[in-house]
Amino acid sequence: MSDIGESIARLADLARLKSDLEMRRFAAYRAHVEAARARITTLTEELQALYDSEAAHSLSGARLANALAGDRSRALGRAEVELEQMMPGYQAARGAALREFGRVQALEDLHARETDARRLKVQRKQSDGA
Repeated sequence: MSDIGESIARLADLARLKSDLEMRRFAAYRAHVEAARARITTLTEELQALYDSEAAHSLSGARLANALAGDRSRALGRAEVELEQMMPGYQAARGAALREFGRVQALEDLHARETDARRLKVQRKQSDGA
């Protein structure tokens, strides 16, 4: 293999390692974002169930439903703020993972082209010498 081919292959290996790290980082962010979204969905459903409840037709039921609704509303607000705060890091991790994955693809393509060019050059030398 030529020096250029070896260098490109080593760069591709390094890029693959970095890409794997960035993909793991993105996967961790994604898991946190999905958990926050699930929490928001659950709290929204619980809040809707409280509003739809028949228990609010009595005074004690209304007080309990109101207290629970207030608690769920505050928890929902906190969960939405938490998700909003996660999104910039999530987007940055996603962008880094995409960029590193693209770098690996480009280096592998470059290595394949260089290998094909070298093989073609050897074939031409052999056909010219024959």
